[in-house]
Amino acid sequence: MSTAKTHRIVPIAQSFFFRALAAAGLVFLCTLFARAGNPRYVAGTTFFDPSVTGQPVLWPQGTLTYFTDQGDLSPILPNASANSLVADAFSQWTSISTAALSASSGGQLAEDVNGSNVTRNSDGTISMPLDIQPTATATPVGIVYDYDGSVTDAFLGAGAGSSDPYECFYNSVFGGADNFGQFAAIQHALVVINGQCVLQSSQLTDLEYRLVRVLGQVMGIGWSQLNLNVITGNPHPTPDDFAGFPVMHFMDLSGCVPVTVCYANPYAMAADDVAAVSRLYPVTSQNQSSYPGKQLFAASTARIYGSVWFTSAAGEQTQPMQGANVVARWIDPVSGQPSHRYSLSTVSGFLFTGNAGNPITGFLDAMGNPYSNWGSSQASQQGFFDLAGLPFPNGATSGQYQLTLEGIDALWSEGVGPYAPYQVAPSGTVQPIVVNASPGIDVAQDILMTATAQPVPSWAASATWTNPAPIPAAGDWIGSLDTYGDTPYFSLTAQANRTLSVAVTALDELGNASELKAQPVIGIWSASDPQGMRPPALTTSPFNSQQAGTTLLNAQILSSTKFRVGISDLRGDGRPDYHYHAHILYGDSVSPARLSASGGPITVKGIGLTAGQTVKIGSNAVTPLSVNAGQMILNIPAAADGTETVTISDPATGASSIMTGAVEIGAQSSDSITLLPLSVTSAPVGTACPGAIKVKVLAADGITPVSGATVAWSSTSNTGLSACGGATACSASSDEAGIASTYATPTVAGVANITAALAPASYKSPKSVTAQVLGTANGLAIAAATPYIFVAQGATVSTPLTVRVVNNGTPQSGTTVNYQIMSGAGAASLSSGSAPTSGSGYAMVTLSLTNVNFPVQISACVAPANNPCQTIAVAVMPLAQLQLQPVDGSNQILSTGQAFSAISVRVADSAPSPNPVLGAGVLFQTLVVRPGEDGPAGGQGGMPVILSSSQNTVLSDINGLASVLPSTGSFGGELQVDVTASAGTSASLSYVLETVPVAGGSGSQPVFGSHAPTAVRPSVPLHR
Repeated sequence: MSTAKTHRIVPIAQSFFFRALAAAGLVFLCTLFARAGNPRYVAGTTFFDPSVTGQPVLWPQGTLTYFTDQGDLSPILPNASANSLVADAFSQWTSISTAALSASSGGQLAEDVNGSNVTRNSDGTISMPLDIQPTATATPVGIVYDYDGSVTDAFLGAGAGSSDPYECFYNSVFGGADNFGQFAAIQHALVVINGQCVLQSSQLTDLEYRLVRVLGQVMGIGWSQLNLNVITGNPHPTPDDFAGFPVMHFMDLSGCVPVTVCYANPYAMAADDVAAVSRLYPVTSQNQSSYPGKQLFAASTARIYGSVWFTSAAGEQTQPMQGANVVARWIDPVSGQPSHRYSLSTVSGFLFTGNAGNPITGFLDAMGNPYSNWGSSQASQQGFFDLAGLPFPNGATSGQYQLTLEGIDALWSEGVGPYAPYQVAPSGTVQPIVVNASPGIDVAQDILMTATAQPVPSWAASATWTNPAPIPAAGDWIGSLDTYGDTPYFSLTAQANRTLSVAVTALDELGNASELKAQPVIGIWSASDPQGMRPPALTTSPFNSQQAGTTLLNAQILSSTKFRVGISDLRGDGRPDYHYHAHILYGDSVSPARLSASGGPITVKGIGLTAGQTVKIGSNAVTPLSVNAGQMILNIPAAADGTETVTISDPATGASSIMTGAVEIGAQSSDSITLLPLSVTSAPVGTACPGAIKVKVLAADGITPVSGATVAWSSTSNTGLSACGGATACSASSDEAGIASTYATPTVAGVANITAALAPASYKSPKSVTAQVLGTANGLAIAAATPYIFVAQGATVSTPLTVRVVNNGTPQSGTTVNYQIMSGAGAASLSSGSAPTSGSGYAMVTLSLTNVNFPVQISACVAPANNPCQTIAVAVMPLAQLQLQPVDGSNQILSTGQAFSAISVRVADSAPSPNPVLGAGVLFQTLVVRPGEDGPAGGQGGMPVILSSSQNTVLSDINGLASVLPSTGSFGGELQVDVTASAGTSASLSYVLETVPVAGGSGSQPVFGSHAPTAVRPSVPLHR
């Protein structure tokens, strides 16, 4: 035996099909271009000459010359025996009486093809002898005898060439055409026979059966679906079912080993096989002389042809229907029943392109070849069927055929028809049609389906690339891909640091999720991207979600702009029954964008929000208070200061929207903390400094107060802090005015440092301020808790006057303290002139002020010598100088039926470090309002209705605080409570509180369409 040089495959135009398969290591196993019961290959609009578009790709003149391997096939099939096996397999096709087809041996290949000269390269291509490569048109059909399975391993992967029954079931014979001419001619094919699958004579029938099927593909015959009950057993097959079951069916049961367990005569040609090969290679008057003894195909058989049609509501044909299996059965004149022995099948649109690509995933296959290389693009071919070759048993000169229509079985016939491997269920129904026929007659018979799906009415004036439709406010709609190549586009505005999800569920006519209709793919472009550009975010395949029938695109938004969302069928297909349900989940903004570290409610604005979604703030799960399509209200628990991300997820589909850094909690790194002026900085040891130490937290603008920021207080020299309950360290929060305060009580003489640090647990270098207080040891001493009292002008109010008596820091018990009004007696009175100290050294009397308009001064002295003394000064604040500071209760959104917490405000003067004002009348006015009806995205649409109004006045206490407890009264449901607080001549604050329905409703529904899908929304990344 001679040995030929091996050569790596060089990509050339004519061998694009082979390159695609070889690079994937799956040579010839592809069903991408199958055409059921008709041509396996149909010339497309690219690569092939335009004059042959839509024509079957065949061997010229029906003549095949094959060359066999020099080696033996197996221990029981030496070379000569293997050659006889191949010749017999060819003869199963060439002996058909109406087929103008011949296959002759041209001799042997130039070598023994084996694992030494067929190897897989690191880049996935195959090195092989020159005379079996796609370019070897001088040896048009190469037959390789793979004695030890090594060639099979090289092509299909390690282990594929073993003698294992499972591997032999699929891999005993494989191959197909790998080179095509531009004028629709097959120029080369390769077939590999695995000798490890025929080690004993009992395997010969199986091997030849599989060889006959592969040779049928080599000749250009596609797979067929007919009498499928032979495989499924439903109904139980009859002898006629077996007799009419085509050799070129797509798949066998795995238990068919040996194959005769399932089929007694496995490669006996059925009527469908005879017609399929005869349609491609018919015996005609022009070539009959070359095939003596054969019959004229057209003259001896009949033909029924036509198109399958969708229909309008009025029953008129509208659009061709591709991918339906059309079956013709001879009606036995004796029984009057359709025969399952004399039956043919074809698939509507078998000449039309099954996959033309789309603007989202592209128009090229994985090897860069255009999908348009295959199949006609002429609309007239889209639903066309051709049942030529109808036989007339027993020499009859006429007869009747029954036409029926069925769907292609997505499991057992996955590779059948132009849609392979993505089958489409027919739409509508049709009653059997009886057609009269006779030999030599062509009968035109269209099939109009009844009650077919109708396109979903368009809800926008335009959904084109140049004029995309706006996304519905609810982010939810039902549409359809109506016509071939239909790709609707929609516009959406989104901001950076967000992600969004687009879920598209394919629906059947009943509105249920289906994978036998459209194959949705999704793309997102920036609005400025040029048409034809590959989308930066796309799904590369349909049905990538965990939810049936759903395609999901999870996309990251890198810049704030307008975007264009496109939806297409993977194949570029479109038809009236390609309905879909689209849902966009997008979280856009949060209000308030800043929240106290102690938590509180926020409102998330977005698109497509529903009650079934889950929410996380950072890593903490949060249950929504209320949800509608445009907003979601959340009650955030206490959290550390800093920036948090909001994640909204749909557990049913895998959709999510991530709002990175959307919520600022407590203090931020850009905030500042300021020490407010401190008037008195010393006190006797054991007594509190009379002035509170105050800090104010401001945002980066230096103006906006920060509420709920964590302020960590600490002191030196064991100085007690009132904010910490007397301890030396603790954390507190700034109030709604941005203020945090504490009183300091020195416990030892000397200077103590009081430090306020801004959220030290959140930042490596927290900002801080420090105040100093001096503790003095003066023997016997007295100190007032509030030596300076600020009272609103004209106030009538009472307040305790508390002092503490210590001796070198030790509280003095049972000591009498004498109180005396030194000035302002006309407006002031004391409950008693003296009071004893408690065990802690405290004494207290009550000061009553009546319509006070002038300063008041009181002295408190230790008896009996009335020494030492403490002066308590009461200053009167004009009403025009009063201001209101928010303290607590401003951000409240509750579920219906829950009680609000109090709203607190502080009345203060206008000093640089505002002093609390006692006795100011704070008027709280409250309105309970029923909001107007929601707008499309959850916004307020109608006019609100006032349900009740009330008002009451509260006097501020010694700390300037006044509070009110809002209530909805007896009203329930969704409510708004508006509270206005006012004091002095012009100070006022406004609050809006809400009660909302409990989350758990049905969420958004499609904004149009006549049905709601059973399965909605099942996802692939935008910028991944």
